Amino acid sequence: MKLSFKTKFFYGGGDFAINIMWQLTVFYLMFFYTDVFGLSPAKAGLVFFIAKIWDAITDPIMGYITDNTSTRWGKFRPYLIFASLPALAAIVLCFTAPDLSQTGKFYWALCTYISFTTLYTIVAIPFGSLIPSMTQDINERTSLASFRYLGGSSGSIVVAALTIWLVYKFESPAFGFPVVVGAFSIIAAIFFFLCFFHTEEKYSKVYEERISIKRNLSMLASNFPLQFVIVAIFGTWMANNIKQVTVIYFVKYNLQLEPYFGLILLAVILQIMMGAFLANLIKNKLEKKNIYILGTALYVIADFTIYFITGYENFWLLALVGFPSFIGFGMAGVAVWSMIADTVEYGEWKSGFRAEGVINSFHVCIFKLSIGISAWLAGIILEKTNYVPNAESQSIETLDGLFAMGYLFPIFSGLIAIIILYFHKYDSQFYNKIFSELSNK
Repeated sequence: MKLSFKTKFFYGGGDFAINIMWQLTVFYLMFFYTDVFGLSPAKAGLVFFIAKIWDAITDPIMGYITDNTSTRWGKFRPYLIFASLPALAAIVLCFTAPDLSQTGKFYWALCTYISFTTLYTIVAIPFGSLIPSMTQDINERTSLASFRYLGGSSGSIVVAALTIWLVYKFESPAFGFPVVVGAFSIIAAIFFFLCFFHTEEKYSKVYEERISIKRNLSMLASNFPLQFVIVAIFGTWMANNIKQVTVIYFVKYNLQLEPYFGLILLAVILQIMMGAFLANLIKNKLEKKNIYILGTALYVIADFTIYFITGYENFWLLALVGFPSFIGFGMAGVAVWSMIADTVEYGEWKSGFRAEGVINSFHVCIFKLSIGISAWLAGIILEKTNYVPNAESQSIETLDGLFAMGYLFPIFSGLIAIIILYFHKYDSQFYNKIFSELSNK
């Protein structure tokens, strides 16, 4: 059954709202901690790392709670209404800079960020579980994943293009950041409500008897397609998260183009959206794993060329060579979300029960861990290479470290992901057989 354009559009709008929250923390929070709030890079990275260890505990718990939720609105959608507003309030506190000692700043950052990530989990896990509950058509899932990716990328565009520009309109970044983040939060709240009212859970299942934690763990242990995808892309997530966390430093110091940071990110995100759109166009012609491999190969080749051949001294050459990189990143992202959705049916086929929340929470948990490790590693590298906050320029050692984090790491991790996913044998024919058997039951 085909989903309407309106349903797909407003589902994508939900990810627009989620990415307003998420990309604010990915693109700007590390920079806010080091250059506005006054934390050392190592302590700032440690805040991210500790928070993601906490997420490793809360994500699976939320997945379990979600799968056992039963309301007249469904299992997943109610959380978009009841948890989004507290999460949006928490992110404003993350970008607030009270006058505290170094120790006080560390604990303020840690407590506010953990509060945000916990509330974000309560929204993101149910939202990410919606795709398999909305349709059982494999191609429609890829289409939904594309709309999700396009919506998320649009949220990224708003954050990337406007944040710094708006912040610098105020008397100081310490005052501008919470005001701008608060305005973005109001916009995100509207889209969460629109997503709630324009989506429907047609295939979610609520069981009279609560599925035990032991059975859920057994299901995850036997869900080989899920494990295959997670292992393949974990390194890629780490490398690209390091790139995202440090991109504002790279643009400011390596490229010396801080006034144009918003425009540069806007161009990058538009290219990623083109990749997501392209993945949707070719979804009937290529297997999902092949779309992922093709996309990953594009950014590995581009990053290799930039790091070992062209360098970054000529910005326009950098932009030209990097163009296929972001197209490929968009293609790979769509393929991943769609492949994860398919593993829900595999889990049901293998174990006898459906667990969208637990499966999505496992995926999100690993993703968040990759962010925590990435930010921690980035903080250590900045500290070891003698990064100086708000300096006019940085040492060659610091510039080289930023360059390596942005381009060398993704090359190796992308190659590993391609090799692993090459042996992924769970194709559309395999899943169509599973869908047929589940339908007959």
